[in-house]
Amino acid sequence: MIPHPPANARSFSISLPVELTKAGMRSVSLALTTHNLSAKSVLMNCPSCPVEIGQEVEYFVTLPTNPSGAPVRLRCLGHVVRRDPALDVFAVSIERHEFVSDHAPLRRAS
Repeated sequence: MIPHPPANARSFSISLPVELTKAGMRSVSLALTTHNLSAKSVLMNCPSCPVEIGQEVEYFVTLPTNPSGAPVRLRCLGHVVRRDPALDVFAVSIERHEFVSDHAPLRRAS
């Protein structure tokens, strides 16, 4: 059974493709899947991912296609907030995000 966020957090059980591109200072390229998503965090699968609680991560969530058929990707920066190796899942915060059409650099908020 996949752990869910607290009852007062509004989350959605949804399976979407995720690409983990950075874990700490290391560049990685791992194809993962979401289990649930909220405004502040994402729970995703992680069979042997190189992440630790508190570590900064960068990841892309691919959303369902828009009416033009082009994929919509959400580029996110956050930190690993929870990890459950027994269930092969971890949760990451969404601290900064932007919609992108490619791997363009994430603009920093001023």
